Amino acid sequence: MKKIRLMIFLMLGVLLFSKSTIAQDNITTFKDCNECPEMVIIPKGKVNIGSYKEEIGRKKGERDRVLATIDKAFAMAKTEVTLAQYRVFMKETKYKSNIPYYKGEPLVGCNYFDGKSYGYVAVHNWQNPGYPQRESDPVVCVSYTDAKAYADWLSSKTGRNYRVPSAVEFEYASRAGSSSPWYWGTDPSKACEYANIGDKTFAHKFPTRTSFPCTDGYVFTTKVGRFQPNNFGLYDMIGNAWEWTADCFKKDLTNIPVDGSTYIGTEEECKARTPKGGSWISGISWSRAAVRSRDGTDYKSFMLGFRVAAEITNN
Repeated sequence: MKKIRLMIFLMLGVLLFSKSTIAQDNITTFKDCNECPEMVIIPKGKVNIGSYKEEIGRKKGERDRVLATIDKAFAMAKTEVTLAQYRVFMKETKYKSNIPYYKGEPLVGCNYFDGKSYGYVAVHNWQNPGYPQRESDPVVCVSYTDAKAYADWLSSKTGRNYRVPSAVEFEYASRAGSSSPWYWGTDPSKACEYANIGDKTFAHKFPTRTSFPCTDGYVFTTKVGRFQPNNFGLYDMIGNAWEWTADCFKKDLTNIPVDGSTYIGTEEECKARTPKGGSWISGISWSRAAVRSRDGTDYKSFMLGFRVAAEITNN
């Protein structure tokens, strides 16, 4: 009887926690269900996004430095969506992912790099990206369409509006008040304290790739939340896996709003979205707060995953 009462007590505790809000060191988090991502409240505020022309590793397509203003607090997942979390979604929904096409030919599987070149591998997918993963690693080989489907599922499951974050929201949350290339500052040698990026461990396996001058101990993805968080309490906003944002890809960002809203452009622009954050394969130039990529909405890569954002009230 004591064991039964203990089990009932533990079950009630889980149910109560699943809708709770917890404040720790000025960081407020919540979970809407047991299998939902843990969410962090991101306060409204202002921060300079984009990069200076002289910034280390700056890419041609990056936004010029501009002040972004977020007038409404929102929630961002503390970590990337994990393999285990995505597995629950797939099991409950029986979701079928779209197959992308290139020049009329289907791209079956997931894009992969073998050390010499990139190419789709038919047997690779979110359950087998071409390297071993833990259930606590970020799910990869998922498209923007897949990420949106996951967010829509969370919305229907919880009653809260979940979504893929906008590019400005992502960079605002990544910077956490910082104006430097990375949320830890300007020193690339400190990267391995905060991120799983292209490091010396990675360079040992892929010697032709550029890398950071430090060692994080991992070649591929690793457990989310393993490294130090930024000042908002978010983990892996740089590295581990590239992350989808909802912005349609626009080449020139000069007049694009910086209020946190998602950019929805022309039909042609919206055939691609804007991943950010870099991954375990990224060197200095491809893993800074300002950097962005361009990938088709149904594209899948062994280094590309996502996290979700959500609306909150009373902010």
